[in-house]
Amino acid sequence: GRAGEPLRRASSAGIAKQFFLHVACSGAQEQGDTMFQTFLDKYWTPLGSSLERLLIVANSYFSFLQLRRFFREEGVSFCSAFEYSKNQDLSRARFRFFHGQRRVLLVTERFLWYRRYRLKGADYVLFYGPPETPDIYEQVLGGVRTPSQCNAMCLFSR
Repeated sequence: GRAGEPLRRASSAGIAKQFFLHVACSGAQEQGDTMFQTFLDKYWTPLGSSLERLLIVANSYFSFLQLRRFFREEGVSFCSAFEYSKNQDLSRARFRFFHGQRRVLLVTERFLWYRRYRLKGADYVLFYGPPETPDIYEQVLGGVRTPSQCNAMCLFSR
């Protein structure tokens, strides 16, 4: 049905590798902490911290704030955008990421849904939680620089 269509279209767009990592948690209360710890242990520390041109799509504003705070504390070369970002800030962030001046671009799913920007310049994509809207998955992967060399990962808990 419709649910798997964006995944099929992303695959047919030539995305090299798509990974899905299950985050086991017993309830909604611990989901945020468990997701963040899994991000650190299984993605950021062994891999993400060394990547260039990494686009991270946070599925909630809470996750966005948690990741943004972490990146600031760690001194990560990143820029960010969310649904209430000023146009000037958005232009600056998109320019810096596209031209490789920032290694990581962190955005919210709501930003992508409401602003309808096509983000370009990513070589790697991390979905921090599956998108609520399946079309976001396809839209994000459709903007990567070289689909045949792109790796995408999606963390999910249920």
